[in-house]
Amino acid sequence: MCGPENTNRPRGGAIVALGPPGIPGPLQLGGDLAFHTPGSPGSLTASHARLTPTREFSLEELQGLQVVIHYSGDMTRSAGECGLFRRLDLDGEYSGGYIELPLEKPLSLEVGNNGIIGRRVSLISSQSVLAEGIVGFNYTSTA
Repeated sequence: MCGPENTNRPRGGAIVALGPPGIPGPLQLGGDLAFHTPGSPGSLTASHARLTPTREFSLEELQGLQVVIHYSGDMTRSAGECGLFRRLDLDGEYSGGYIELPLEKPLSLEVGNNGIIGRRVSLISSQSVLAEGIVGFNYTSTA
């Protein structure tokens, strides 16, 4: 991950750069979504997810949002055509400009099989896609 060393964003794990969907909706949401295990940046599984929006939102605006991890990473198709791999309710605590939530079941940070690397992710509200992106590795510096 690029950027300053004095960040509150997780190092290691996986990350999704969320951008506007192909069909814009009423609420535009961008930012990043990190999948990580706190205190273990080299872990091959993620026990937590952290959404860091590009702008401040009220808790009410973020209520009811869901993260959908699709089977396919194909961004040329509609989100509905990419299948459902995993759905997460974004009901964690919102503080410090991000939402952190523990995952009920850890996610594998590998490519293929049961891993999430390369899969499409949609942030949805009432079946409307607010933002989307592809899961990639979030490397840590070994220097």
